Order: sequence, then C-alpha cells, then structure tokens
Amino acid sequence: MPKQINFASAAEPVKRQILIDSFGGIDLSSSPTDVDKSRSPDAPNMMPDTKGNPKKRPGFERTGKFEGRINGRFEINGKEVIHAGSALYIEGKRVWSGMADERSSGQIIKENLYIFDGLCALKCDGYDAYPISYDAYVPTVLISKNADFYYFDENFSGDGSTKRFTLSKAADEITAKVDGASAAVTLENGNEAVFASAPADGKAIVINGKVNQEPGGSSNEDFNLLGDKWKESFLCSEGTETVFTLSQKSIDRVVSVEAMDNLGGWIKKTEGEDYSVDKAAGKITFFTPPGKTPVEGKDNVIITAKKCVSESKAKINGCRRSIAFGDGGSANRIFVCGNREMPGTDFWCAVNDPTYWPDSYYGEPGGGDAEIMGYSVIDGKLGTHMKPAADGRSIIFRSASLDDRGKATYPVTGFLQGEEAAAPCAFVFMETEPLFITERGVYAATAGDIDGRFYTQNRSYFINRALCAEEGLENAFGTKWKHFYVIGINGKLYLLDTSQKYYGRGEPLSSFQYECYLWTGINARVLWEDGEGRLCFGDCDGNVCRFTENIYHDWTESGSRTIDAYWTIPDFSGSLFWRNKTVRAVAVQAAAFPQNKVVLEKCVDGIWSKVTEWGAKICYFAWSALNWEEWTWSGNSTYRTLSAKVKIKKFDKVGFRISCGDIDKAFGLYAFSLEYAESGRYKK
Repeated sequence: MPKQINFASAAEPVKRQILIDSFGGIDLSSSPTDVDKSRSPDAPNMMPDTKGNPKKRPGFERTGKFEGRINGRFEINGKEVIHAGSALYIEGKRVWSGMADERSSGQIIKENLYIFDGLCALKCDGYDAYPISYDAYVPTVLISKNADFYYFDENFSGDGSTKRFTLSKAADEITAKVDGASAAVTLENGNEAVFASAPADGKAIVINGKVNQEPGGSSNEDFNLLGDKWKESFLCSEGTETVFTLSQKSIDRVVSVEAMDNLGGWIKKTEGEDYSVDKAAGKITFFTPPGKTPVEGKDNVIITAKKCVSESKAKINGCRRSIAFGDGGSANRIFVCGNREMPGTDFWCAVNDPTYWPDSYYGEPGGGDAEIMGYSVIDGKLGTHMKPAADGRSIIFRSASLDDRGKATYPVTGFLQGEEAAAPCAFVFMETEPLFITERGVYAATAGDIDGRFYTQNRSYFINRALCAEEGLENAFGTKWKHFYVIGINGKLYLLDTSQKYYGRGEPLSSFQYECYLWTGINARVLWEDGEGRLCFGDCDGNVCRFTENIYHDWTESGSRTIDAYWTIPDFSGSLFWRNKTVRAVAVQAAAFPQNKVVLEKCVDGIWSKVTEWGAKICYFAWSALNWEEWTWSGNSTYRTLSAKVKIKKFDKVGFRISCGDIDKAFGLYAFSLEYAESGRYKK
C-alpha cells in the first residue's frame, strides 16, 4: 500500500520582516545595490524634518516682479535691494540704471552697502544708490612740499670803491637797485653780487635774490584708484613764494586752493582773482604771495586738483566678486576680484572706508598667472582660491601686515593643496567650515583631527555623480539657508544638511559626509535667506519667489503647480538574492497633515504600478486647511500607521515608492516595513 503524505507536516516558509525607521538623505552616487536602506536612490523634492525623517518640501510663491533677470539681492537697514537686469531697486523702486546685466556681489561696511557688478561699483545707503566714485575719498598724497622758488632781499650801503658784496645765502638769480634805480649786477660763486662799477658812497643798495627749490615734501597717502581728485600741501617758510607745481601734469582742473591766514584759519582763494592755473604744466601762480606760515613747520597752502584716469577706476569698477575681511580677521575692509582684464589681481580698500582704494593696495597671490575665483575665511586668514592652481596650491592664505611705510599689506603666509574651486558664486561659510564647489563636488577647507593642519575634504559624496555631471557647473550659485548649503543649477536645488553628518564609506580622504537632498522645478539664478529665515530665489525672468511653510504648490505664470515628491526605498532582494521572494504586507508610518495624501507604488521588472493610497485616514481637522474631499472630524495630529496587503510572488527584487504628487497635499515618512518569505531558487 502506498505511503500517504502528511501535508500538514510540511514546513511553511519563514516569514521575515524589513524595518526602516531611521532615515538619511538621497544617494545618487552609489550603485543601486549599494544604497543603504536608510537612504533613497531617487527622492525629489524631499527634505528632513527636525529628526531627519523625510518630508515633502514646501512650495514657493512669487513676491515680486522686475524687468530683466535677477542678478543680486541684498539688504541694508532693513530694506531689500534687488539688482535686476541693468537696474537697481530699493523696496521695488528703481534708483539706478546702467548696471551690468550679470550677477553682482555686495558687502556692508558700517551703514552702507557696496555693490560690485563688473561695470560700475555702487554705494547704497538704503534710500539711494550711486557710483562710489561720486564721493570718493580725496587723499592728501604729498605734504610739506616746496614752492618752485622764493625771493629774499638784502641791504647794503655803497662806499664808492666796493664792487663785490657777499650775500647771506646762495641764490640762483639776482637783481639789484641802487638808490631805487636798477643797476647792472652779476652773480658769482652762488652768493656774491658783483657790480660793474662801485656804487657811490652812501648809496642804498638792495639786492633781490631768487632761490629755486626742489619739490621736496613727504609721501602721505596713496592716490585713490576710484577717485580723480587729490590734495597736495605746501609749506611757505619765506612768505615770498608764489608759484606751486603739482606732482601731476595735464590736469583737468584745480578744484580748490586754500591758504592759511595770519591767525591760522583757512581762506579759500578764487581762480582769476587770486591765482592763475597752467593745467598742462600742473602749475598754480599766486598774484600775491600767500605769505609765510603763521604756525612754525605747518603747511599753509593746500591745493586740490582733478585728473580723470579711466584706467585706474576700471580696476575697481571691473571687479565682480567681493568679501569683507581685514585687520585681525575683522570685516573692516572689502577685497574685490574678478576683473576680466586682471583675473589674477585683487584689490582692497582702506579700513572702514570703501570710498578709498589706495593704488598700492593690490595683490597677485598666484603670481598673476592664475585666476582668483573667490574667497573664504579660514582660521582667521583670507583664503584666496586660485585656478589653475600652481603646484596644486589651490588656496593661498594671506594675513594682514604693515610694510616699512606703515601701509597695509596682505602677504602670503601659507597655502593648501587640493581641488580647485569651479563656481565663483558658490563660496559659503557653513557653521564651522567654508564650503565651495569643485569639479569633483562640494569641498570644505577644514582642520585635521590629529595635527590641526588644514586640508580640503569632499562633503558631497551622495550627490557627486549627479552634481558633477551638471552642465555649466561654473554657473552654480550657493547660499546658506538655516543649516543647509543650497546649490542652484539648471532648474534644480541640491541641499547639503550640515546638521546631519555621516561618518562612513564614501570619499576615502574625507572624515565625514553631509546628508543630501534634491529639489526640482526651481529655476533659481540667485538664492538667499530672508530676515525671517525663509529660502528665497530670483529667476531669469525677473521673478522673486519665496518658499513658505504649509504651502504645498509652486507658483507659475499660469497658476499653481503640483510638487512631485516621493521617497523611493532601495531595491529589496531579501536575505539571499538568488531565491524567490514573496511579499504579503507592507506598512508605512506617516506624518499627519490637515491635507494629506500618500500613494504606495511597487516596481517589479522595472515597471512601476500603484498598490494603494491613503487620504482622509491620515488627515486631521483644521479650519485653516478645510477640504471636503478629505473631510475628517479627527483632531489627532500625531503620526499614523498605515498597512496594506500586497501579494508580489516569485521575484528576485522589488522596489517601493511612497509619493505625494497632488496639489496642496503634504507628506512625511517616519517608518517603512514589509513582511516577506523566501522559497526556492529564482528562475526567469
């Protein structure tokens, strides 16, 4: 008799569970099989909540419209300043036209904003804007100068026999009068007056000597590159000086002439009445000597002149990039670079005075052969980013010093060897380290854990493959928003969360990586954080937009647009990839919102299909978000557990996606779990 088979004794497949209740960001760099289950290989428009769980990003609304693309946004004295197209606006009102239609940079020193656009450097006080050169500082370049010459008189008496008279000082020219009448006289040995015939006995002799002088004087201040005026002061020690020659010839005009009176006060002189000007020779001639200085050793004539040198102004006006940095690391000077005619040269202004750019305040940190891409402040030093980097010295350190004349210099004090910066508009200081974009991703200049020396380390492993493949990486724009380093490029925003650090594999020479996120459908040309901590951007069409919490749609010209947001779970292949898997249940722990909708999708053999969706079940009542389609009386705003029966049989791997693509619907993911069983070998 055949043996009966007892089916009841057959072993059932063991049920197993997968649980993901801790999340990171996205991973666009690893191969699909290497993506950690806490991260997503594809999750657009998601961001972390306060605990790092992924949630749908907020939408943006338009707050302003301008003519031309948005090139810069600044704030001064609580007022918003927008550079759009070729104009500058304060609180929406146009205050200046004729700017360069390209990205600009700006720095605040004291109560004013200074903007550099590569065409004309502007000064803005929050009410008006105009070129810095309009009220450029007027330096006194030389002091204690001499007049061209002075005269002196010496008196003698004739005795009828003496022809030669010795003067008390040497002269260059002499004339003589005897008893009031001109007499022939010659000068010998510099100080001897020799008459052709001896003056008669008792006749009064007056010899007038002329002494030519070297200009002399002492250097005081440098010429101002942004200004076309300067001062020179003279010391009249004799009181007979009348002709004063400036250090520059071919001047445009004499702006003012001042002379000290007998009481030490200053009197303004008038051209044509008190003096004449020879502009070609740079010479001023008084009709009457201004007199001897009433204060011993103090200059008593000040001449202010003007001469336009467009090449000098172009050095500063042509700069597009800037940073506030100065003595002792304080932000009391502005450094500028990015002049296309002088790519390897930068300039800096006087302390707390961006209207004064001394012509000796410039540097060529890379020897002039490499372009200065931008700046970072690193360990109290000015880190100057160079490209191409000579011998790999991509960042050159400079610190304040004084030369033998007491002038401010910034000599090279060290350097870093590493990746070169690639995007001039993406230098941002985040928390404890400066970040910048290279052709290999986002890098930081940071101190080593052991020796304290500074190194460059990659911080964007999880988005490197996607970011570095972006076309026109040099056009990327970076900003700081809360604890995020945000990069705008090609209609996308890449976010690095500096509050979430991952210490693990990735870039082998980096101590940690930041968790990353990707937002799409955002054509940001310029990015910034407003005074209320909201992320804002300006686009190429002149629109100014702002991301706002609890708004889950994006503004467009044609109306509101949905935000396509989802979180993709890395492909699941069980404990043994070569065995058949069967999934029977999936569970999601989701955040509750007044308007909420979550769709669960599966991917088998590369094809996505819908499994189920949840709406009112994960909503709670709020008058501010009343929606009859998802009406609920529930006041429970805590997270919800959602489960679905799923039967996916005999597969080797499966993917899941939790999405929220409906307009004005929110979504937050706290946990994901599935139950599965394995049996037999996979055959396809």
